[in-house]
Amino acid sequence: MTDLLQTELVAFWASVVAYSLATVAAISALVFRRDWPRLILLLLIGGWLLHTAAFGARWMRIGHLPVINTFEMLSANVWGLVAAVWLGYVLLPRVRAFAAFVLPVVTLLMGWMMLIPMDGSSLPPTYRTVWLFIHIGFLKIFLGAAFVALGIALITIFRKFDIGTGALARFPGDAELDATAYRCMALALIFDTLGIVAGAIWAQDAWGRYWSWDPLEVWSLVTWLAIGLTLHVRASFRTPPLTNSLLVTGTFVVAFFTFFGIPFISTALHKGAI
Repeated sequence: MTDLLQTELVAFWASVVAYSLATVAAISALVFRRDWPRLILLLLIGGWLLHTAAFGARWMRIGHLPVINTFEMLSANVWGLVAAVWLGYVLLPRVRAFAAFVLPVVTLLMGWMMLIPMDGSSLPPTYRTVWLFIHIGFLKIFLGAAFVALGIALITIFRKFDIGTGALARFPGDAELDATAYRCMALALIFDTLGIVAGAIWAQDAWGRYWSWDPLEVWSLVTWLAIGLTLHVRASFRTPPLTNSLLVTGTFVVAFFTFFGIPFISTALHKGAI
């Protein structure tokens, strides 16, 4: 048990260092117009693998999926966001600048995690179901896709407001960025829908009802509607890239509050930890 705790601590702190270095490298590459994709990708994947090792060691140490208390929820969400960043970095090479805009969020979240005790947790009876894994998995993909869309949208916003236009001029035009962000948000809508459905099935098994209008469920619905509105406005009204980028950013703010706000302030039964 002591060896697992030591492994978790070493891997966790090493991941903090790797994520921080990746953030610095991504921002520096953008500002100073350097081409460091291999370095940034190495730091991202290396940090994520270390974080995975810490996550796995904790899982083995406490005997269940570590997503129960505040520290574990934050850690799992950061793990999912970083996975989305490095996957986006690999799959979308023309817009790799997005990493410089979203990685500071990861660094801030890791800083928040360091202020929280790494206490163990116990698994409530309602969490002993395969729907826990399905629900969480779908929502991790949803939030990750929205996170990548946010980074792409911020490139357009910064250029339109003449912030760092020199450094951002070498990247694809606003129309291409807009189309890429739109596809990411469409993916987010699909997996958010699947996550909500899986959560409803889980709720029926656990508490005998599919929906109860508690704060997290309400904000999950608000987030789903916000994504749908963002996609609908772009498709129906042919809005310009700046408008679409602002909608994507606003939608992610709502999603961020749902994931990183409600679970930590709600006193309702269903708040992410029971």
